[in-house]
Amino acid sequence: MPKNRIHTTKDGRYTYSITDAVGKQHRIRSRKGERKSDFMIRCDALDSMSTQEVSYRTFGDLFQDWLNYDIKRRCSQSEVDVVQSIYRNHIAPYLAHRRLSDITRADVYKLLTSPTVENLSSSTRTKIKGCISRPYKWAINSLGMVLASPTDNLVLNPGKQMPRKKRRRFITDEEAERFFEAAKDSKYYPYFQILYHTGMRPSEALGLQARDVKKDHLEIRRGMTRNGVSELKTSAAVRDIPLTEITAPILYELRDKMAFVTPEGWLFPAALSAPSANAVKMALRNILKGTGKYERGGRNGQKILRVVQRPLRIRLYDFRHTFATRMAERGMPHVMLKSIMGHRNISITLSYYTEITEAMIDDARRIMAL
Repeated sequence: MPKNRIHTTKDGRYTYSITDAVGKQHRIRSRKGERKSDFMIRCDALDSMSTQEVSYRTFGDLFQDWLNYDIKRRCSQSEVDVVQSIYRNHIAPYLAHRRLSDITRADVYKLLTSPTVENLSSSTRTKIKGCISRPYKWAINSLGMVLASPTDNLVLNPGKQMPRKKRRRFITDEEAERFFEAAKDSKYYPYFQILYHTGMRPSEALGLQARDVKKDHLEIRRGMTRNGVSELKTSAAVRDIPLTEITAPILYELRDKMAFVTPEGWLFPAALSAPSANAVKMALRNILKGTGKYERGGRNGQKILRVVQRPLRIRLYDFRHTFATRMAERGMPHVMLKSIMGHRNISITLSYYTEITEAMIDDARRIMAL
């Protein structure tokens, strides 16, 4: 039975309104031809929603709805995995059981400045804050809930943090020579060549099909992650990369060789099936082991007695950083480099993907001497 009175309008329809726990009024109107008994069922549902919407709903409940109805529908599986991991490891133990109206700015500040979180990287802390603020914004803007996000106007004092040594991500010519010498017998040798000479994201190169290789350019239209085929990261990632005298022979040969190995024409299939990100990572690991040099001995001559040259430390994205740095070093126009890299903003290309090399320092020294 509805809590409030059901009113009848001049056209014979019914209306019902109720005020929720935070003072927001909700009103519904009967549909054309709807019986009063059916309308009363909807009134009861409105009563139930209004009493539980804010007063009894926890942050954990809101987060799950936001994840299911917003994030999983709009974002890639990789981003869903990141959001779930951030929530499970850093937020759920502190806020999942709390009512939305009870969480204050002080609670979020205390969480973000706790010893376990404060020592994390700034990007991880930003993701933690976002996993708190984004569900609130979704509830406010999409569900019409009257709430105040506890992250609004939240200012974090960075304090004194120990500077972290930034890992160099640029692959030198000597390191590239060592890597490709060790990779020459690998199935994925052409894959790493494509990464090195085009600057593609690893998932984009893994998602290449024979139909993407054109006469004078390479079409980037999809990615292949550990979760399978995925859409590209941004709209700017949908692009065409010009073929060069280095990349064209590699891609033409792959296209002719792999066009009919799989129904989709994958250029880098795993065991005659869809490409596998894990298989690429294992291949990279084995290649890097082969870049080391050791003095061996023992009964069978395989025991490592001394490390003559340490194995290289290279990650898949280092090829992308190296390409951007090399192109900037050679004077490629910034607009063209941004397009080839698939970035929406040139600042990302210049600030994140390019590093200062010895050649750049020499050029600067020469210009300063003019």
